[in-house]
Amino acid sequence: MPRSLEQFQALVENSSDVISLVDQEGQILYASASTAAVLGYQPEELLGRNGLDLVHPLDRDHTVRTLQKALAEPKLPNRTQARVRQKDGKWRWVESTASNLLDEPHVGAIVINYRQIDSRRAEEEERQRLVEELTRCNAELEAFAHTVAHDLKEPLHTISAFTQILVKKAQLAEADRDITTFIIEGVRRMSTVLDDLLSSAKISFSDSLHPVNLEFAASQAMENLKEAVTSSGASIKMEPLPTVQGKQSDLVRVFQNLLSNAIKYRSESAVEIQVTAERIGGDWVIRIRDNGIGIRREDHNRVFGLFRRLHSEEIPGTGIGLAVCKKIVEGLGGTIWVESEAGSGSTFCFTVAADVAADRDWPTVCSAKA
Repeated sequence: MPRSLEQFQALVENSSDVISLVDQEGQILYASASTAAVLGYQPEELLGRNGLDLVHPLDRDHTVRTLQKALAEPKLPNRTQARVRQKDGKWRWVESTASNLLDEPHVGAIVINYRQIDSRRAEEEERQRLVEELTRCNAELEAFAHTVAHDLKEPLHTISAFTQILVKKAQLAEADRDITTFIIEGVRRMSTVLDDLLSSAKISFSDSLHPVNLEFAASQAMENLKEAVTSSGASIKMEPLPTVQGKQSDLVRVFQNLLSNAIKYRSESAVEIQVTAERIGGDWVIRIRDNGIGIRREDHNRVFGLFRRLHSEEIPGTGIGLAVCKKIVEGLGGTIWVESEAGSGSTFCFTVAADVAADRDWPTVCSAKA
């Protein structure tokens, strides 16, 4: 035997992967020594058997299709995964590559190279199980939120309505009227919390992403906040913003929550807000900078927690807005953070994937608006 063939045979026999030669029908002509370690068979026990008989019934059809594809495409490797029966009757996942070398004079067979992938398949199945479990939990959370909102808002509405009737019909002292005002205001705040909680539960990432013009999203958010912007006298300067991959309604909510916070947490100075965009790698970094009261460094992470509020009831809010922003941005594959110090204003930043097709026109758009 030539030296090169001896080296090749030694390489095959000592490989941890199984190498088999089969004919057009799948009959095994040769099996390497590693067959014993992977499937428990000695190579000679498989000679003359049809390899397809070892394949799990549920995986047999696509394994046959892989073999047929190998026959139709000589020398091109065709890969598949399937469960194969071991000698002890147990099933083992293997990943195989089939190459048609029937026309090669020194081979004259289809070469099957396969290795066991049980651990990888177990990880994939566990990942799929966790995804399905998360989807189920999210559906249950949304159903629970709907139930809570419906069951609690109706009695709250009743409390508010009858309290207002009491104020109109009864001769109440000034102190008693103050108490009824507290009741009505408390009901209003509770209703707002329920609305925000329900809104948070409704966020879903099952839909596919599509191009979203951030200038339109930010403009829609400002239109929704028109009353707050007008009454506060806020000045909002928006630089040209790109088109990104996301969901229109969700990105409007992100802008609306961040702009609303910039207006609410104002300092004694006139409110000034600036919205900018910067391309970094495959993402756009959007920054919303204000000149408000700022946030202490030790509170930077806390502000994104659900129901986390750093200020008294004098500043309206439920502590859900930034948690919603975090959930949306991270659901789109981005990150959100704040850069701030107490008394020096805040800059809320978030990343979102760029829309490559729209980016081709970005320099032109910027030049036209500059």
